[in-house]
Amino acid sequence: MIWLEGVSCQRNGALVLDMVTLGVARSELIVVEGTAGSGKSTLLALAAAARMPDRGAVWFAGRNTTTLQRASLPFVRRNIGFCTADPLLLPDDTVLANVILALAVRGESPARAEQLAREALDLVRASELENRVVSSLSVGQRRLVALARAVAGPPPLVVADEPAAGVGDEARAIVTYALTAARDAGSAVLAATADSALADQLVSHGGRRIHLDQGRIAGAPAIGLVPALTPDPLPLGTFQPRVITLEVDDAAVGDLPPATRGPS
Repeated sequence: MIWLEGVSCQRNGALVLDMVTLGVARSELIVVEGTAGSGKSTLLALAAAARMPDRGAVWFAGRNTTTLQRASLPFVRRNIGFCTADPLLLPDDTVLANVILALAVRGESPARAEQLAREALDLVRASELENRVVSSLSVGQRRLVALARAVAGPPPLVVADEPAAGVGDEARAIVTYALTAARDAGSAVLAATADSALADQLVSHGGRRIHLDQGRIAGAPAIGLVPALTPDPLPLGTFQPRVITLEVDDAAVGDLPPATRGPS
């Protein structure tokens, strides 16, 4: 589903990511663990097509997103549920409206979007918040709503940056449940955290842990990681991902490798 190939990024002249290669397959959950400044947020921003690498390529659903025109990137991003470290919600809208918006962008009908939004809020135990205005929520509540928006549907790819930051053990368990449910429904899930307790929970539920240290994957070979060891997806009723056609306007570039295949 997503393949980052030899990606490097700089910030203010300093190297943040150094030739990182990483793939996440459908129905796989990978948790990236590392201290502050290790490059986790930058790596996830690349996976979510929120920024482009200075070097390397990012393949999503068989397309190299680094070669797309800027106007084409929204067609990629609408297939990705991105939960940022600082929840990006519309403060003057209700919780339910915020989650519905992500589904409407993906082309769901109003009735279907509302249904899936309520299912996602229930998944993170936030159904009672649906009519609240986002600006009235606590930081922890906003994180759960942002997570619900990211997994709603669910999309083909879920990217979650510090989804349990500053929350207690109960909320940490909810985050684990939501991310593994998306994985079991068929999504590729990439999460990053400095919270070892959350990482341990995700690994205990079938996730794969990698360590990022000073912009590099610790102990990983240059061509990427070992094959996925997560179980086959479990049926969860209507909670199934679907990839929207990437109708982009870039020129054809020949045969493209699948998103989860490394370099030969």
